[in-house]
Amino acid sequence: MNSLLYPKLFGEAGEKFAETVRRLSGGSFLIEVHDRLVLDQETFDALEAGLIDAVWGSAGHHHREDPALTIFTGFPFGPDPAGFTAWMQVGGGAEALQAIYARHGMKSLYCGILPSEGGGWFLKPIESLEDLQGLKMRSFGYGARVLRKLGVIPYELPAQEIRPAFEAGLIGAAEFSLPSIDDDLQIAEVAKQLYFPGWQQPVTSLEILMSEQRWAALPDGHKTVLEAACGVTLSWTASDAVMQQVEALARFRDMGVQFHRWPDEVLFELRNAWNEVIAEEAARDPLLAKAWSDYNHFRDAYGGWQSRAYSD
Repeated sequence: MNSLLYPKLFGEAGEKFAETVRRLSGGSFLIEVHDRLVLDQETFDALEAGLIDAVWGSAGHHHREDPALTIFTGFPFGPDPAGFTAWMQVGGGAEALQAIYARHGMKSLYCGILPSEGGGWFLKPIESLEDLQGLKMRSFGYGARVLRKLGVIPYELPAQEIRPAFEAGLIGAAEFSLPSIDDDLQIAEVAKQLYFPGWQQPVTSLEILMSEQRWAALPDGHKTVLEAACGVTLSWTASDAVMQQVEALARFRDMGVQFHRWPDEVLFELRNAWNEVIAEEAARDPLLAKAWSDYNHFRDAYGGWQSRAYSD
């Protein structure tokens, strides 16, 4: 199984998943985890050719092959982990994702959920929309497209290049991942303004992906073990990952990092820009349009329950 994810937390979840498969199968089903054996864009070809049996990652890793997959990793102004999991498990999300993967001959199992990313690291505070004009910022995916509509100049930089880009003056802001991962990259040593919420990715989903042929060839007992291991890993990521963020924020405070909430006017325009981006994407792809429409129906019903059942 090839892991596409950052080794800490993301990759740890893949290792725990593999260990759970071994334990639940009594040692008869073994998964060897390899870190980045093939790159994101090589995944489909490698699976089809049998070079690897499975991939640990997230659907958005395959946006180059199919942009419609991106929303199944997590998307701007989307639900919290509980809401995303409800959508995937009982609200039609898994079926919508599989319909998209089917056009590539792939099979996915939903195996984990991580909490919100930070909203972004900045050298200077963001007080109004004007502060975003011409700002050079490391960003990725739908978040980058949203920011571009508000005048930001996004750069897609790999993890290890973010801090050097700050130090060289190439960027004035960056969003990458969860606070615990950003801590590992030492971003807080060069940028001291951290914004919340992480509107661009309130959750990150995890999956095991394989070809439909590989899935069909597995014995029924092994399929059951994989599904059960996904449930165990989902539970672990939903709890342990949150505590890692709590610990990271405590370290940031000790380093003098200033925590901010995005100004309301900026959040309002970011949301409007996201509505434009997803409308443009849905217009290009009927399967994405259906998935997005179905999600909105789920969101309205789920939101109605939340507003009645819980205090703000």
